[in-house]
Amino acid sequence: MKSFLTALKFTLLAILLIGLAFGFIFFRVWQKNERPEITESSWTESEILLGHSSTLELTIQAPWHRNIRSASPLNHPDFLLPVTDKAIFTKGSLSLLGNRNWTLSIPFVATDAKPIKGLTASFPIETTKRISPNSVNLALPPLTIILPEEIPETPRDPDAFLTEDEPKDIVKVDPQATTDWEKWRWPLLAILIIPVIYLLKLSGIIKTTPPWEKALGKLDQLDPQTQPVSFYSKLTDILKQYTSERYSVRASAKTSAEFLQILRNHPRIPNEFLNELVSFAHLADDVKFADHTPDSAEASKSLTLVRSFVKSTTPDPDEGKKG
Repeated sequence: MKSFLTALKFTLLAILLIGLAFGFIFFRVWQKNERPEITESSWTESEILLGHSSTLELTIQAPWHRNIRSASPLNHPDFLLPVTDKAIFTKGSLSLLGNRNWTLSIPFVATDAKPIKGLTASFPIETTKRISPNSVNLALPPLTIILPEEIPETPRDPDAFLTEDEPKDIVKVDPQATTDWEKWRWPLLAILIIPVIYLLKLSGIIKTTPPWEKALGKLDQLDPQTQPVSFYSKLTDILKQYTSERYSVRASAKTSAEFLQILRNHPRIPNEFLNELVSFAHLADDVKFADHTPDSAEASKSLTLVRSFVKSTTPDPDEGKKG
């Protein structure tokens, strides 16, 4: 049994460390907010006749939080006309480094035989709340446009000029269709991490400060000689918070009457403290709400009472080692 628990501890610790590592990687990618960059670009046909088309295919690598808005270019050479109703883009899956590849395919029709060397096109990126570029630029890859033997009088008239070599119909892919699961990745990650952290705490791998140690540490910082209202407000808050964490009850936001009712009804709270805690709660209310000014002896006695209550209800450290 012990070997199984040991293996479970190390497995959970490994899962937690892996989750933290990926969380840090994705946070750093978000923090840098780098501009998406084009990693690949090419034409399906590197040489076409004037009036014919070639499809520009490119891959854009973007941080996980930056999305490509569409495949229709914002800017392009005036003699290369995009066929927008046939332009598509596909949203790829996330990489382990927090980046995503987007694939774009845009047919362009050549309306002039000008050289495209040195010309560019740009594609839209969804804007964010932070200052960041809203487009990505591409230096167009080489494309040769050849003049036909005979040029019609109205080259810009598609009926008179475009040939059977029109852009082929492309089956459009909904960029969200294959990535709907990503809408649930963060809730699913939270559902996974929360029980892992709980089990790690339960097993002792993740150490947390026990409520009695936190309460005693805060009590040591209180001075009975300080302003009474502030002193009793802090003292009652410490008592309520300790009771909430120690006995798993909702006492922190309760009124004094409700808090006293919790003390009376809880089976694990020692009876010998009930009368004194009731008197303390009434005294604290008088100080905070009725302008009662206690003497220093009362303040010291109240501090000692709460400290004694915490110490008396601190569990035996050997209890968890039994069995």
